[in-house]
Amino acid sequence: MTQPVIWCIGGIDSSGGAGVTRDALTLADLHLHACVITTQITVQSNTRMLDSHIVSPSVINEQWLLLENELPPRAIKISAIANDEQALVLCARIDSLNKPKPFIVWDPVLCSTSGGKLTQLSTPVVQLLLKVVDVVTPNIDELSALTGMPISDNQSKRDAIAALLALGANAVLAKGGHATWQSDAIDTFKTNTIEYEFSQPRAHQSAPSEVSRLRGTGCMQASALAAFIVKGYAIDDALTLANAYVMQVRTALRDHALSNEATLDSARSDAYFAKPVGFPAQQSAFPQVFFAPNDPVKWQDNTGFAPLSETNLGIYPVVDHVDWIAKLLPTGVRIIQLRIKLSPEKKNLDQHMANISQQIKAAVALTKGTKCQLFINDFWQLAIKHGAYGVHLGQEDLATADLQAIKTAGLRLGVSTHGFAELQRVKMLKPSYIALGHIFPTATKDMPSQPQGITRLQQYVDLYDDIPTVAIGGINLSRVNAVANTGVNSIAVVTAITQADNPIASFHALAEEAGFVK
Repeated sequence: MTQPVIWCIGGIDSSGGAGVTRDALTLADLHLHACVITTQITVQSNTRMLDSHIVSPSVINEQWLLLENELPPRAIKISAIANDEQALVLCARIDSLNKPKPFIVWDPVLCSTSGGKLTQLSTPVVQLLLKVVDVVTPNIDELSALTGMPISDNQSKRDAIAALLALGANAVLAKGGHATWQSDAIDTFKTNTIEYEFSQPRAHQSAPSEVSRLRGTGCMQASALAAFIVKGYAIDDALTLANAYVMQVRTALRDHALSNEATLDSARSDAYFAKPVGFPAQQSAFPQVFFAPNDPVKWQDNTGFAPLSETNLGIYPVVDHVDWIAKLLPTGVRIIQLRIKLSPEKKNLDQHMANISQQIKAAVALTKGTKCQLFINDFWQLAIKHGAYGVHLGQEDLATADLQAIKTAGLRLGVSTHGFAELQRVKMLKPSYIALGHIFPTATKDMPSQPQGITRLQQYVDLYDDIPTVAIGGINLSRVNAVANTGVNSIAVVTAITQADNPIASFHALAEEAGFVK
């Protein structure tokens, strides 16, 4: 088996619009192989459900054992579980899995949109399930049913999520499609330590109602989440991509339904049997992402920061002392970053800050009147004070920096990102450039994320071509050409210059190898 395997556990929808059929189609679209363990067989069409035939726990056990021997899963996606007996077998089987266990997502389908109840689980068994899965993905109605709490606004939604975590859930993705009090559909992902929000416009009002009634979107989203986890994306990126995948399907259906060639029958058919769309590649399909409901980024205006004077920037040295700027300016460098690390162990912090301030002042003086665009890392107050060209901030700095003050002062803003979630978080700020990293392993700083690699860098560049991009992280002479071929506007380097025997020659060699020298 060349494709990674994901098990899909749930019901067979005879109409094909939901259940493990929808799971298998979604996974095939994302180039993964689906194995199916059936919990029930429904008798239903797109509009009504007549009956459901429940599979015995022993048959579920037999399906599991056979697959485990020949096609072990990289992830497991669970949906409709008919009763406690089935759930207890699944919990026992999950407990018996070898470590490291596969990623497990439970989409707690309780009722079919065609009508009819699919699940009857007691509270103690629900608690057992919550403890053995990595994330549970209820919509608002399912969240209410699982917790026994009415949900009618954002606060009651948050209370119900907290209650589900208290019952033993490791993580909750509460989907907002049924949260009709919200102007946008907001999915909330929460654990005991982190919280993300993913916001999308409501289903397209201009499309025929068949599109807004698309069935199986919960199955689709949970399966896509498992798929992107298996492909190696961190949970925040996998959630972002799964959200975008569903929206891309909806957009494809809307466009078909509104096309001159589409008939009402074909629009209705496609709405239930969505065509493949592949990896999310449309920027408009991606959600806005916020890190917690009170994320300060959410409250920023969207007027954007001043643009770069020049966007074809070439090699972007990141240096730790003003002396490097004086040394590199004769190369004709068009952008440079002064990144001085604050050392808490310094005995005289005031003196240390005074030295940093003096270096920033000197760097501004050196680059004044040149074509070199000077960015100051972190110290945005000093950058404003001394009139630097721009400020570069990390994700955590966005919560503490006065972004409006930076904008009002006319400084440009560059922001570090490490994946799709962070990209979507900062995109609404309309920064002057976005740094994409780290592309390769790097020894210059401890990184919480994994190296992105060329393939993901290309995905980022293709999606975010409306904002200048800078690649950074472990880039040297042997790698710089492949990085440049992705179409990034600039390539940031640190040790490839600062630890070179001849830094000036290294700068020119990097620029030539990248094709920046014509």
